Amino acid sequence: MYQRQQPEGYYFPIPGFPGFPGGGGGGNVDQRLDRLERQIQRINNRLDRLDRRVDRIERRLGYGTGYGDGYNY
Repeated sequence: MYQRQQPEGYYFPIPGFPGFPGGGGGGNVDQRLDRLERQIQRINNRLDRLDRRVDRIERRLGYGTGYGDGYNY
C-alpha cells in the first residue's frame, strides 16, 4: 500500500503539550503553568500542616525530640 510521507516540518499533534507546533493548545501555556504552581503550593501547604500534626501527635505519645524531625525514636 502506498504511504504518504509527511512534509518536512510537519508535527503530529501532541495531546497535553500545548504550545508545541501542532499541540493545539494555543496560548494557554502560561495559564496551565500558573494553575500547576498554585496546585503545588496547595500541596506543599497541606504537607506542612500534616507535618506539624504528626509532630504534635508524636510529642503527645512521647516520640521524637520535639524539634520537628520526627525520626529520632
